[in-house]
Amino acid sequence: MTNTLGFQLYTLREFEGGYGAAFEAVKSLGIDTIEVWGGAVPNDPGAPVSIAGLRQLLAEAGMKLACGHLSVADYDNRYEEWKDLLLDFGSHTWVVPFAKADTLDEWLALLPKFREMAARMKQDGLSLGYHNHHMELVKLGDRYVMEHLLDNMADLQAQFHIGQFLPQRGVALPDWIKKYEGRVCALHLNDTNSEGPTRLGEGTCRAEESIRAALDTGVDTFILEIRLVKETLDDVKRDVEFARSLIG
Repeated sequence: MTNTLGFQLYTLREFEGGYGAAFEAVKSLGIDTIEVWGGAVPNDPGAPVSIAGLRQLLAEAGMKLACGHLSVADYDNRYEEWKDLLLDFGSHTWVVPFAKADTLDEWLALLPKFREMAARMKQDGLSLGYHNHHMELVKLGDRYVMEHLLDNMADLQAQFHIGQFLPQRGVALPDWIKKYEGRVCALHLNDTNSEGPTRLGEGTCRAEESIRAALDTGVDTFILEIRLVKETLDDVKRDVEFARSLIG
């Protein structure tokens, strides 16, 4: 099995010269895979980048796709276009990057829509995943929000974001990776501590242990969620080298 190291499109949004220049910088790091982000292409005829334009930029750079951060609104409004882009560039996972709810009932009320999405995607060769932020690491009742979502929808994949698993949140990501073995579509790689972002492996989120647990349980997709601009290129190169030393 070949492991994939990709870069999140969202964290390329500030790169000088636009996405085309960003893709060239990513290629200089030895990475040829992008996790697409629906926010890069607003559903607006006047938007500076269209899905067709993004497709062209990816093709010109020789990029592949892994996963895709695409919202429920992207599903409702432009499913066919996004589905075709994912599949044409080699991705088979649509990941909902964010949802908003305040109570457990509100979180669970998202699941009927997720089930509808997953059923349609399955017919097209896609699976549905969900990406955690800090709000899914809040305990409501006997479990954390992310657990409620995963435990109540067996075909929902997890995309775990390492840098959100600070010790004070009370969750050990390596344990969750093992608990949901076979259901983790990807890990998002970054790191942090109580003061803010750190280099990968230097924070308090057990990044190396989480990556090793993922490898041990069959996860093969790892996506860097680290801001890339020209000024940070050398630091990001160090993070890429650290990730490569673990995943190959």
